[in-house]
Amino acid sequence: MRIALPVALLCTLAMAGQAMADESGAGWIGKIVPPYPDGVSETTGTCIGGAQFDPSTICDHAFAVLDDPQSKLRTILALEQAPHFGKLPLWRIVDALEPDELADRNVQVATGTCQRRGTDDASVVALVRVAEQEWLSPVLRAWRFDVAAGRLLPLPVVDIRCRNEGFGYDG
Repeated sequence: MRIALPVALLCTLAMAGQAMADESGAGWIGKIVPPYPDGVSETTGTCIGGAQFDPSTICDHAFAVLDDPQSKLRTILALEQAPHFGKLPLWRIVDALEPDELADRNVQVATGTCQRRGTDDASVVALVRVAEQEWLSPVLRAWRFDVAAGRLLPLPVVDIRCRNEGFGYDG
């Protein structure tokens, strides 16, 4: 009987840990896309590139933002190109996030437009509220995609700002 309680406790903790991993988007990791599951659409896709990257590898990694209207989930994916013989790109999902803030449809995901400490950084993805201003602030949360580690790492938001690409456009 003494062994049964610790085993049951370990099983319960393992299931709780799996539930938390699923909430973080871990169920996406390792999948090859496209296609995405029925009903899920990619709303944003951005290659991770810039002056700090070798031009020959400029689109070896990317961000994608998915929207599932049925579950109301939005997911941020960190992707790496999957080798294949076709003409269209295929991506392997290396990390995924489903931040609670994305339940608010007024919160958007900024990719490819952010600066860290005043310098453009294409590896940054941030949660912002769209406003009629050149720089979207405050940044609610931010991550940097570490290509070597294949992970999205949290960043302090105080160092981050993201351009509002639509600011000043009247067309």
